[in-house]
Amino acid sequence: MRTDITSGFRILRSRTRRPALAVLSAAALLAAPRPSAALIITPTFTPAFFTSFGANAAAAQASWMAAANVFQTNFSDNIHINITVDAVADASVFGASSTSILTFTAGTGYAGLQSFLAADAKTADDATAVGPGGSVSLADPLGNNAADHRWWLSRAQAKALNIFDDAVNSDGTTRFGAGNAFTFSGPIAPGTYDFQGVAAHEIAEVMGRAGYTGRFSANVNNVIAPVYSLADLFLYHSAGVRGIPNVGCPDNTNNNWFSIDNGTTLLKRYNDWCANNLDTIDWASGTNDSFNQFSSPGVVNGVSLIDLRQMDVIGYDLVTTPEPSTLALLVTGMAGVAASGFRRRQKRRS
Repeated sequence: MRTDITSGFRILRSRTRRPALAVLSAAALLAAPRPSAALIITPTFTPAFFTSFGANAAAAQASWMAAANVFQTNFSDNIHINITVDAVADASVFGASSTSILTFTAGTGYAGLQSFLAADAKTADDATAVGPGGSVSLADPLGNNAADHRWWLSRAQAKALNIFDDAVNSDGTTRFGAGNAFTFSGPIAPGTYDFQGVAAHEIAEVMGRAGYTGRFSANVNNVIAPVYSLADLFLYHSAGVRGIPNVGCPDNTNNNWFSIDNGTTLLKRYNDWCANNLDTIDWASGTNDSFNQFSSPGVVNGVSLIDLRQMDVIGYDLVTTPEPSTLALLVTGMAGVAASGFRRRQKRRS
């Protein structure tokens, strides 16, 4: 780890995640099934996971591992991502995550981060993002004053970018409310939610798919400054107009987009966090997707190709030709728009 540009790891818990994270006990260590890709996601299921889900624990466990396998199949980073999987018995949590964070200072720290991204560029999207006119600018887009801001990566991202050595420590936690009505496999039953889609959503957040957009602060060497994520670099309102340092409420309400080419091409709209004060990097409602801010009952929320492209440019190495069986997992249930009746029962994603 480059200690000259980092300040070590800390645990980040989103302010929307309740209850507060408690000390977790060890449990059975299970490896999700995986094909030939090098990425390995290893879950540790806590005793609370099994007691909370009860008779559904085995089904929930298999569903979580199926969600992890989508990432293992489609990314080739030679790393291990270690995730604690927890649950509560009631519905006070839908899906939530916490993750260890690596801090980069502004200016020279950003330059180091940009160089790691450039060195890791393997796909066409990576080349666009770090190249001339890409969203990952050569210079810190927020300026060089270290007192103004910080950049955050998850521990898993740091591994993927070869900033941090592969280690056995937990990289984060996913938590679920067993009191919610879930379908764990097969067609999603009416009135229930796609557990695999929720699990994929939270796993991706541990991997670093999170937006901070200056809403959190970090204290580094007694300097408190707002923080931004690597994913925030891809938040745009229009060509050349970033969604940072300020997302722009209320003037840019519901006008935040994912773009890898400095806003020239707006690929997918982000959640309107100005209206609900939730996550900035989750997608807006519309096509059913694991990375949406909200989930409706009775629908499959698969991991879509645009989701994989987002994960690719925030540090992971996308396998450019998914296996046919994997592609089926990705696009199942992705064609329709959720009916308005389902939206009455939307659940928040954390």
